[in-house]
Amino acid sequence: MSSMASTKETVRTSSRLDSEMQDSENTVPRDGSSEDDPMITDPEPTELGEIVKKWPKSTFCIVANEFCERFSFYGMRAVLTLYLRNMLNFTKDDSIMIYHGWTVICYFSPIFGSILADGYIGKFCIGHIVHPGLDLFGLLVIAIGTGGIKPCVSAFGGDQFKPHYLKMIAMFFSVFYFSINAGSTISSYLTPYLRATPCLGSDSCYPLAFGVPAALMVLATVIFMAGSFSYKKIPPKENVIFRVVKTITSAVGNKFKSRERKEHWLDHAMNDHDCKEDQRCLENEGTCAQVGFIEDVKRLVRVCVMMLPIPMFWALYDQQGSTWVMQAVAMNGKITSFWSLLPDQMSTLNAVLIMLFIPIFQLLIFPGVEKMGIKLTSLRKITAGLFLSAVSFAVCGFLQMAVDKTLADVPAADAAHLSIINAFPSCEFQISGTTFDTFALPPNSSLEDDKIEEKYSLLRFKDGMLQPNISIESTAPNCPKFVAKLQLEGGKTYNLVLSPLGWSYAPTSISKPEGGEGQFTTSLNLILPCNKLPSEVIWESCLGDDPYDGMLAFCKMDEETNSEKPCDPKQRDRFFELTPKQGTAVDMYNYLTGAVAPIKNLVFESLPIRPGDYQLSYINYLVADDVNSHPTASQTLQVPLKGVGIVNTDMGAVYTTVVTIRDSSSSELIMTKHTVVQRNHVNILWQIPQYVIITAAEILVSITGIEFAYSEASPELKSVVQAIWLLTVGGGDLIVIFMTLFKTSDDVAVQMFVCGGLMVLVMIIFALLAQFYYEYASYNRGGKSGSSSSSNREVLGSSRAPNDS
Repeated sequence: MSSMASTKETVRTSSRLDSEMQDSENTVPRDGSSEDDPMITDPEPTELGEIVKKWPKSTFCIVANEFCERFSFYGMRAVLTLYLRNMLNFTKDDSIMIYHGWTVICYFSPIFGSILADGYIGKFCIGHIVHPGLDLFGLLVIAIGTGGIKPCVSAFGGDQFKPHYLKMIAMFFSVFYFSINAGSTISSYLTPYLRATPCLGSDSCYPLAFGVPAALMVLATVIFMAGSFSYKKIPPKENVIFRVVKTITSAVGNKFKSRERKEHWLDHAMNDHDCKEDQRCLENEGTCAQVGFIEDVKRLVRVCVMMLPIPMFWALYDQQGSTWVMQAVAMNGKITSFWSLLPDQMSTLNAVLIMLFIPIFQLLIFPGVEKMGIKLTSLRKITAGLFLSAVSFAVCGFLQMAVDKTLADVPAADAAHLSIINAFPSCEFQISGTTFDTFALPPNSSLEDDKIEEKYSLLRFKDGMLQPNISIESTAPNCPKFVAKLQLEGGKTYNLVLSPLGWSYAPTSISKPEGGEGQFTTSLNLILPCNKLPSEVIWESCLGDDPYDGMLAFCKMDEETNSEKPCDPKQRDRFFELTPKQGTAVDMYNYLTGAVAPIKNLVFESLPIRPGDYQLSYINYLVADDVNSHPTASQTLQVPLKGVGIVNTDMGAVYTTVVTIRDSSSSELIMTKHTVVQRNHVNILWQIPQYVIITAAEILVSITGIEFAYSEASPELKSVVQAIWLLTVGGGDLIVIFMTLFKTSDDVAVQMFVCGGLMVLVMIIFALLAQFYYEYASYNRGGKSGSSSSSNREVLGSSRAPNDS
């Protein structure tokens, strides 16, 4: 994704350079004299040695600057969605809208940057803005700063060459494009690893993920300024955008004022035009420059009409950085036993595929289709690309349906789900009720749903049945027999825990972890009175049946673990703590009387933990704990709960761990691990097909679209067309925001199919416009528009199109 967006910037701004080169061609003396022709007096070098000798050394600063700037921009963009979701605690929908809103500003602000650069202060004076780290305000500053960079930097590099050094300019843009892709590819892959690195008291490090790109942005600014004394700085010219706007507003105003009928509404712009007062007309020796300009604006309007469907493509394309990342979070990123992909690293695939696909399409696919007798016009390529983008979202939708099978069913507002966890080591129970068939629940087991295996064990209660009486019996000795009378709330999932010390029930979380680091989550039910604590827990002064009120932690156990001090609070990717603030004391009920028991079930909220094997330990800090300076292992008292740990954990799974004692007369601990939500079954590599298809669509729509807009506009209006093309990208992100705000379904698969369906509709509209509305332009060497006729219209069914540009 990053590389292709950069391609848009490169081609956009190089187009403006080409326009200036065409203007220089048109200044040849009318008598045909070539006495001062620089192509004769200073021919372009062809030998490598001469090329190196005449190559502007200042361009190396520009290329290095672009590498650092792209690394910075796409590095921050790669982790932005997860940062908004996990660190700023925005909802999933709000994170998506902020991400796309930021992109909208990034692609609208270059219009103002272009106006400033072209009409007032020039390309060099537009500077860089470093990310200040002020969250949303910082994002706004970056987006505005991007407006200065995007429309200027590549064209500024081209300005360093003599206009007739065409091959060297082409070589420069190849090097420039490579630096863009290198920066974005490396950043898209590396920055998520920086994000996942523990630091500053957290198991993730967004300061590092944003800080490194920010440092590269500072370096980019230093490198760029280092070449300031050797840059060729072309003074700003007239800003043609203002002239276009003035012409259109004049035509609209005059049309409403005048009753005269004209062939085209833009012709009304001539109503108040006087060639005697127009310097351009006077310079043209009797020819009205405004008439030609109005014809160019008419052509511009037709091109703009063809661009109207394009924002829908960008609405799909830019979801690679939001919706597709959130889809990847719910997938299994494990590739091998020692290598896992992070969700936000998948966007790197787009950058790599772009570099592979450009030569494949240019050298193999396009020539092969032409040999089949099919003329590949610009509009046909774009139509095919729009169709492929719809296909990519259909593939994404079907993949999401597979991903959804690993998600828990969310109860409706008038329904509740119930799991029963049997924490007894030797009691098998017969469970019966009025709304379900009697079934057996073995010892140390629970009711679990597994949609992959089409296993649905949870008890489901609908409105009117949210106060069930559940009969629980056992024929085994020393096993209770009772009726659990429950008061359930709609929209929640509950765990009913049966333990040797009594029974309890409480809501449980069914949300999968969204940290993007391959975590699983577990909640902890600690049914353990203080009088059963080991003697080593000397810091806890509670008595009798009171619950333990200290700290606990899951500590990773592997070959790197210190056997004497396995829990190290400084290693935030190996140490996951549960504080008393995270626990809630839930009532326990006596089996015989049904009354509330003196002991409590201390239920800790779900804790995201990275995959691995873990030991649960009592923890006490000997020094004050600070978020920026956690105690060391030697400053921590730690007592393991014997036989209590979590093993064989998987990405995306949601567990409930129940810890209690074997019976009231024993201190032996027993543990039951209940799976609330199954692991992420679908591997992240299954996203590759949709990335391949959307990248192919990108080749057909983005590159071809820029070429089409450039070739169909007059040389004088090429910069305007490129600016309008920029707006289509921002318009696409606006569509995503509105679709998120007014979505009719929370089902992501349905949303993907809706996007694909809308894209098919837009493709049909675009194809009809291409066939029945649009007429190709033909410009002579001087940039004058040739005649357009119906023969120049796109004929989708023919093998050739006249005057194909």
